Formats: sequence, structure tokens, C-alpha cells
Amino acid sequence: MTLLVNILIGSIIFGYAGITLYKSIKKQKKGKCAACSLQKSCSTNTCAPPSKLKDFTQK
Repeated sequence: MTLLVNILIGSIIFGYAGITLYKSIKKQKKGKCAACSLQKSCSTNTCAPPSKLKDFTQK
């Protein structure tokens, strides 16, 4: 009985860690701004690639 409880608790902990790691890797692949907590209210274009920065300054 105790072994079953330990296996259940261990699989919950490792499952949560795996899901968190997967989400973190997905965010990192999107780039610096995707992981930023200020993404929606950010007024700077520092995360944009250089070609997009040129487009913003030319308009």
C-alpha cells in the first residue's frame, strides 16, 4: 500500500516537472518577447528583428 502511494506521488511530481519543462522550452523557442511578462503592454520594439525595426522607424 505504501509503495503504491509513493509511486503515485512520485509520478505526480515528475509529471508536473515534465509539463513545466515542456512549456518553458516552447516559450524559449518563440523568443525573448514571448517569455516576457510585459509582452502585452510593452511599447518598445527591442525584441523585433532588425528588419522590423527598420520598418517601424521608416513609417
